[in-house]
Amino acid sequence: MPNSQLIHGGDPAYAPPVIRPPSPASSVGTAYQADQTSQSDTELSKEEFEQKWLGKLNLDSLAIEEDKSRPILIASHPQEGSQEEKQLFEGILQGFRSRVQQLEADAVFQQLLMRGSQVGLERPPSNTNIDSLMRSMVPVQTTHSEISDGPWNRRREDSNVTLNHETTLVKGKDMV
Repeated sequence: MPNSQLIHGGDPAYAPPVIRPPSPASSVGTAYQADQTSQSDTELSKEEFEQKWLGKLNLDSLAIEEDKSRPILIASHPQEGSQEEKQLFEGILQGFRSRVQQLEADAVFQQLLMRGSQVGLERPPSNTNIDSLMRSMVPVQTTHSEISDGPWNRRREDSNVTLNHETTLVKGKDMV
């Protein structure tokens, strides 16, 4: 048996991984320069260095979409009591209200995050009867006019009749 292999129960059912060193950067056309900090950067404190690079990266500036969505405000002084003054006042108030709502929603969200999960602290249901629990979750309001008297819902003296073809089809038609 030239192709017989020793198969052990602990061996993986797939081929072993090919282990080799990674390709050198020069083989894929990338040449990295030496990583050196300039003399001027080494003289800066940590905070000054961070501020310098934050300024260069523009991380604190608005994104293009945010910048375009901001209204251009030109300071004008409308006459008192004019329609323009009322519109400007209402626009400013609406902006304040929306910002306050956003801050309130953020505060609620932060409180929920800080509070953490309360699942383990909730009281379990006081009733262990599954049927009553289900009925309390799905209240059914039906009237008697909606319920039809079928063979399963007999309230007559013949309710003890055994169901068969004759009692369900023949007598059922006579009763209706």
